[in-house]
Amino acid sequence: MNEEGGVRNTPFHDRHVAMDAKLGELAGWQVPLSFRSALDEAVEVRQRAGLFDVTPVGRIRIRGDGAVDLLSYLCTHDVETQEDDTAEPTLLCDETGGIMDMCMLARLESFWLLTTSPCNRDKILAHLLAHAERFDVKVDDQTEMTCQVAVAGPSAAAMLDAFLPEKVSGLSRRQVRVGSLLVARYIAMRSGYSDLWSVEVILPNMFASRAWDFATQTAGENAIPPAGEAARDVLRIEAGLPAYGHEIDQTVDPATAGLMYLVNTDKDFLGRDAVRKLCEAGPKRRLVGIASDLPDGAAGEQVIPRMGMSVLRPDGSNAGAVTSGTYSPNLDKLLLLAYVTPDVAEAGTDLCIPVGDGLHPARVAKRRFVKYTS
Repeated sequence: MNEEGGVRNTPFHDRHVAMDAKLGELAGWQVPLSFRSALDEAVEVRQRAGLFDVTPVGRIRIRGDGAVDLLSYLCTHDVETQEDDTAEPTLLCDETGGIMDMCMLARLESFWLLTTSPCNRDKILAHLLAHAERFDVKVDDQTEMTCQVAVAGPSAAAMLDAFLPEKVSGLSRRQVRVGSLLVARYIAMRSGYSDLWSVEVILPNMFASRAWDFATQTAGENAIPPAGEAARDVLRIEAGLPAYGHEIDQTVDPATAGLMYLVNTDKDFLGRDAVRKLCEAGPKRRLVGIASDLPDGAAGEQVIPRMGMSVLRPDGSNAGAVTSGTYSPNLDKLLLLAYVTPDVAEAGTDLCIPVGDGLHPARVAKRRFVKYTS
């Protein structure tokens, strides 16, 4: 990986520059924020398809006879029953029940692969290594040797099938396939990110440029337009998905974050007893979706409430705080994720949010603002 001023470049960096992408930093990586208008990209992906460089995601390989025991102890889902060639979302918690990260765990024939949030790669690697010797497991970081792209959208499967040697349209959600492209071995995972049909592909670095060119140009009418992090964030919020550093961190437990569907408290894992107690006590705040129409004459990008801004009841009393916000061009609404007190957490509850120099009416909505498109 090349570095400029301490910031890593992904193997696709030259291609981003050649396409005049607007670049920014993500967890120490230089990534494309947008290639055109971020809002146009979000619409294009939702209606058709888009290609994202998600190389900053951490990729950690776990091997050895004790891999199942190690991962079962550190991950909150039922690792022991996970089948080969599948990928499951999971949480890693600390002793207090705080969320260390929300990850994807893939089980392959000869090893496991844990993908982490970009900002948590080093922390989770150290966490795994701290327990590896006790379980007789080998842990190694594959992030610097590989790259990763995500292809998402309702037309993505058909477009990929048109030029890939093996069809991906038949992959069920959470299924993993290992194959070959341009003589390179790849791992393809059906992730369902952003509530759209999507697949994430991991490749060796040496094939990154050729794969990018092939997907965005050589494929002809099936070429997939690139999209940046800004559009990806719009799609994430539309799907109500939490992001580390916004909705979740080690001060947040799975019950508070509404992520207990990723937790099996019937099996032992690090932090289980703390999570059980937190569930019994009940969360003091809840993560909700909030939707609002735009004020008359306002441009969506100019009036988005930002992280940390207060959410108020109609009487002006504080009800919580914003964790993520966006203007959704697909729904033509302001969409927020926020932690609020339980008394105002039900869908349909009226609230107020800061917009511009004043307050604007809003309403609690189902956190998944858009319906999953298979």
